[in-house]
Amino acid sequence: MTVGPGTPVYGPGMDESGESWRQRARDKTRKTTAGWLRASRAALASAGPERDAGLLMLKAAIATVIAWQFSVRVLDSPTPFYAPMAALLVVDRTMIRSMWASTQRVAAVVVGMSVAWLVGSVFGVHWWSMVPVLLLALLMARWHRLGDHGIQVPTMVLLSLLTVGGTDVDFTYLTIIETIVGGVIGVATNAVVLAPLHIQQPREEVHALTSRVHRLLTDMGEGLRQGWDADRARRWYDASSEIVQAAPTVLEAIETGRESTKFNPRHDLRPAQIDWVGYERTVETIRRTQWQVSGIARTLVDAADEAERQPAPTPAFLERYAGALDEIGTAIEHFGIRDEAEQEAVQRHLDVAIATLDELGAEVRETPLDDPHAWPAYGALILDAQRLARELAAKKDEATVPTDTGPLRLPLGERLGLAGQARGLTAAPPRDAELTERP
Repeated sequence: MTVGPGTPVYGPGMDESGESWRQRARDKTRKTTAGWLRASRAALASAGPERDAGLLMLKAAIATVIAWQFSVRVLDSPTPFYAPMAALLVVDRTMIRSMWASTQRVAAVVVGMSVAWLVGSVFGVHWWSMVPVLLLALLMARWHRLGDHGIQVPTMVLLSLLTVGGTDVDFTYLTIIETIVGGVIGVATNAVVLAPLHIQQPREEVHALTSRVHRLLTDMGEGLRQGWDADRARRWYDASSEIVQAAPTVLEAIETGRESTKFNPRHDLRPAQIDWVGYERTVETIRRTQWQVSGIARTLVDAADEAERQPAPTPAFLERYAGALDEIGTAIEHFGIRDEAEQEAVQRHLDVAIATLDELGAEVRETPLDDPHAWPAYGALILDAQRLARELAAKKDEATVPTDTGPLRLPLGERLGLAGQARGLTAAPPRDAELTERP
């Protein structure tokens, strides 16, 4: 059908781009399959999030099958559903989460079955009794202590009342026992089959975060020397904002890593000495310093944007200011490394930066400016950089940044040797350099 020049013609199953739904479905399938293949290759190639996810899925499948067979062969369950379902859902990223999920699920099932038994025994199953009891069960499901497993309360109430009237003791007893058994099997499988231990990822993310700040300050220093425009200043502002937004994710990874060492047989056998609190201090400090870096970038955006009509500082001022940012960036390169020489280097570079900024501040106050209207830009740049340097100086003794100096965990042979030495046997001394955060 001809419509007119420039008028799009859509056919059945076509969108505005002229693609059919079959073509879109094929493209999406190809992209999804390619993503799965990339994740599979990454999981096989090296340790990382992809391998952790694959191992977790494998353990969940193993736990589910074991719980199912246990229900059939040992409990002789006519409906072996609750044990494998519990095992499937309690395998989690850390042992603590796995144990807590098992407890939540058992509690939710017990509460649901108890409510069903009470209603079935006292009122029976009627249309008028189902509405209030389901409202009560749904209210209980929202109790935060039950977490994601709270939905089991109304589920078990509905299942028990509609199938056996809520009063079948054997059904209630077997359901609770199967849920407990499934939870135990899930937790045990998670512990025995390579218990989840997330140490490397938070270390990498902390190091990557500090590296991003160092690169950003280095780029800002180079830009101020070579010349910058509003677009480049906006990129600095956006980069700083992205670092702030990334900080909560890194803190979550640190918390997961610390949590994964608790009740973990792998960690108990070969413990790793990691300063988790120091990692948190580093990330929190980096997040706070980005408020100042964002302020510097925002001032530079306004100074370069003609629409803002904010005069820019002189090239001579910016040259020396760039030197102060370089010193701060170099300090961040050594920041958080637990070594006396490194900490002295941090303080030395920060002292140079603060001295430069103090000199610039004194000159701005005492010397007439080439453009008197530019004083807000001078003041904002100096004040933000001073706050940045002093924040780092105040937190340098509390922060810790991981270093790549060897394995954090003793080899099993040395670990057993140390245990023997503690009992008075001969063993090789521990390699302390591999167990600390020192470079």
